[in-house]
Amino acid sequence: MGLGATTVKHLLLLLNFVFAVLGLVLIAFGIFFLISAAENAVSIGENVAGGLIIGLGAVILIIAVFGCLAAIHESPLRLLMYVGVVVLLILTQLLFLSMASHGTKDGLSGSINEGFDRLWEAERNESGALAYYENWLHCCGVNSSEDYWIIHHAIPSSCCLDNKCVDSTSVYKAGCKAEFVEYLDDKLLVFKIVCWLLILGEAVGAVFGWLLYSSVKNQSRRNNAVWM
Repeated sequence: MGLGATTVKHLLLLLNFVFAVLGLVLIAFGIFFLISAAENAVSIGENVAGGLIIGLGAVILIIAVFGCLAAIHESPLRLLMYVGVVVLLILTQLLFLSMASHGTKDGLSGSINEGFDRLWEAERNESGALAYYENWLHCCGVNSSEDYWIIHHAIPSSCCLDNKCVDSTSVYKAGCKAEFVEYLDDKLLVFKIVCWLLILGEAVGAVFGWLLYSSVKNQSRRNNAVWM
């Protein structure tokens, strides 16, 4: 192999090492997502998202290890498989990014809407069902503080700054559903950043993998031509 092919091989090994590290980051983030999701009962969508992130991280880790082995052994078949799998992985990550971007807007398949509907129904029957979220997210009602006026309930202390409803200025104006969606968007921002970094790196890795594959095949042809 020439110097160019050797350089490509080393760059491919380095890229796959970075992919493995980022895969571990995704797995750790997915575990964090599941742990934090267990603290609230609004949306099962968080559990699904956490599981998908862990699964994606594990797949990336496996592919990175496979890519390192393919580069080390300079196996044309393995390198070709690696390039194909990386292209499929890029498409999968683009799908995940689309789900992350639009999932919270759509209420994670309606689970957030359903969760807050259940909480509001419980609030109508017995005051305090929303207190945890109002204290945590500094919000009031499902959509706004006006929700309480609609059902003829007094504004609870959990809707007010320091739990003291002195006047209307001390009442949180934002609804808890919107604040919860914003909270999820903030959590998913890390996932989006890591995914975009991976996609850019994987595109470069696929190119390097193809270049190394072509170099190995050409070297094999030259060797065969010498023996003929």
